[in-house]
Amino acid sequence: MPRFMSAEWLNLYKNALNSNDAYARAASWWTGDFIFVVRASGKLDHDIFAFIGLTHGKCTGVKPIKGEDEYQVVKPGEGASSKDKVAVEYVYEAKYDAWLRILRGELDPVRGLLSGQARIVGDMAKILKATDAAKELVRTSTLIDTEFY
Repeated sequence: MPRFMSAEWLNLYKNALNSNDAYARAASWWTGDFIFVVRASGKLDHDIFAFIGLTHGKCTGVKPIKGEDEYQVVKPGEGASSKDKVAVEYVYEAKYDAWLRILRGELDPVRGLLSGQARIVGDMAKILKATDAAKELVRTSTLIDTEFY
């Protein structure tokens, strides 16, 4: 069983997203890649960073990221200032305990933002239009047998 946000888990997540017709419909209009940040808390003693490429209802790529110095938040259509950085439009960040609540369906990812349990870097108005897609992103993660910390 793959560990949460490991390279193996991320690849399974990509495949699951690309097989999810409900996600494809809900995010058919979406463009914008993400970094998911899982901050140490509870049983997790280190931060986790993962790139998730999302375009028009498909996951275009995934990969673990070592830290903040490996990505750059950019405006739509812009590239990173260095070829060594991944360019993304969004960063979704929460403590590990909040991520667990999101993945268990106890905390809606958008409500997590509004309540301050998660934070986003990027166009919040666009995020708020994508609530169905966000719910499918979460629901899809529950389809993966996952080893948590």
